[in-house]
Amino acid sequence: MKPVSAELHLPDLPEVPVVIGPEPVAARPVQLPWTERLRQALLNYLPLALMVLAALLSWWLVRSTPRPDSTTAPGAVRHLADYQLERFHLQRYDAEGRPTVRLEGDKLRHYPDTDQHEIDAVRLWLTGTDGRQTEATARQAVVDGDGNRVRLAGDVQVRSQAGDEVPLWFEGQQLLVLVPERQLRTDQPVKVRQGHSEFTAAALVFDETRRTLELQGRLRATLTPDKGARR
Repeated sequence: MKPVSAELHLPDLPEVPVVIGPEPVAARPVQLPWTERLRQALLNYLPLALMVLAALLSWWLVRSTPRPDSTTAPGAVRHLADYQLERFHLQRYDAEGRPTVRLEGDKLRHYPDTDQHEIDAVRLWLTGTDGRQTEATARQAVVDGDGNRVRLAGDVQVRSQAGDEVPLWFEGQQLLVLVPERQLRTDQPVKVRQGHSEFTAAALVFDETRRTLELQGRLRATLTPDKGARR
């Protein structure tokens, strides 16, 4: 029996480098300084911190913003001056061009919601057709928009005189001047002087046109005759 020969063909295998020696040790991570680690941590958490800060700021603004008064009616007009004047004087004339009213003050403020003027340190002059001159001063005044009503308040003093007659003085804390009617009224205590005579009353109505003075309420009078008059 003849011997049988067989051939085995193996595929070409890639060459693998072989290193003979100890196994290489893995490189150890580099330890960063603590300042660098802190900086990186801050950079990583900075966006989150800013978001939290913005949320806290928004909450604080909401809490700090004053809430509208629930008792105020919607659309209510606020009492704010729309213009003001300082060291002013106003003059009114009649149809013949004669001065009838003069108004001065340190400061004037106009309020559109009431159409009124508030005046500080007011001085008022009235001139009648009969020539009577009436001067009034007060700490404050409120004048209606049409100028027909003047409310004087605070240390009110009035001097009224016609021709050569003895002047008539009023002193009080409140006085209403009705310009067209040429009347002065008060429902507060008032002192009246003319010459050496003096009166105090609880209320007063002085009509320049009719030339009448009405003292109301509890009245006290001190009458002093002029020199030379009979007792």
